[in-house]
Amino acid sequence: MRPLIILLSIVSVLFATATVADDLTDIVVAAENDNAQAQLILGGMHEHGMGVALNNTRSAYWWQRALDNGYIDIAKGLGSMYMSGRGVPLDYERGMELYLFAAENGHPHAIKFVALGYKRGLGLPQDDEKAAEWAAKAAALDGPNADVVFLDSMQSKETELQTEEQMFAEFLRQANQGNARGFYYVSVAYTSGTGVARNYVEAEKWAREAAERGLTSGIRHLGLFHQLGQGMPIDRVEAQKWYYILEVLRPDDEPFLSVVNANYMTEDQVIEARALADAWLADRD
Repeated sequence: MRPLIILLSIVSVLFATATVADDLTDIVVAAENDNAQAQLILGGMHEHGMGVALNNTRSAYWWQRALDNGYIDIAKGLGSMYMSGRGVPLDYERGMELYLFAAENGHPHAIKFVALGYKRGLGLPQDDEKAAEWAAKAAALDGPNADVVFLDSMQSKETELQTEEQMFAEFLRQANQGNARGFYYVSVAYTSGTGVARNYVEAEKWAREAAERGLTSGIRHLGLFHQLGQGMPIDRVEAQKWYYILEVLRPDDEPFLSVVNANYMTEDQVIEARALADAWLADRD
């Protein structure tokens, strides 16, 4: 009986929070079978403690596998983990290597980190000329790409806040100024209980603010709340609405969550979700 006890123990850790087993099983199986989108999503779920146990080590593991499978966008998120020592050893050189890789491959949110790395000699050779070059690229960003909160990745006593509570207060300040990424980070903090008491209702509210501003990470986060029923009743139509919107905003990404969620919907529900998404996109135009 001992192997069975061990297996049940593993399952109890995996399903540490209430969720829908079918959806989670689909995500985990796809991730194990090297679906990069599933690996990206599962890593984020572990980072936030959404549907699975909060576990930064597992988050880093899945994100590294997603990167290995060609999902370049996650290099910035993985770099952040090395810069703060979350789930991986603290390693500024590895963190900056990932930031530089992300920035050189078109990820706008890594650019400011690279400029800061060269300016401080943090994980990169100190180089004022290169710092100015990357700072100019950062200054040229506009719209949501310019709204990057990066305090959680740069732990320097001279210029950065240190405690989770201080960082949450800064994220909240950024959100209150209308920073779309600030809304997302406030949502993530409430989801994971980082710097503030865990509160799924508040997390969903702030994720919606980010999603309504077209921030794709906020849209994915909001969709998962409703697909998994995280702290609220499952609402597959609402989740699918946002996934359809995500497909339009990120056409190059595999619509993995959309496919998984739609597998458990009726035809009428799918039609309703599509109509809601089309209406949202029409209003945005």
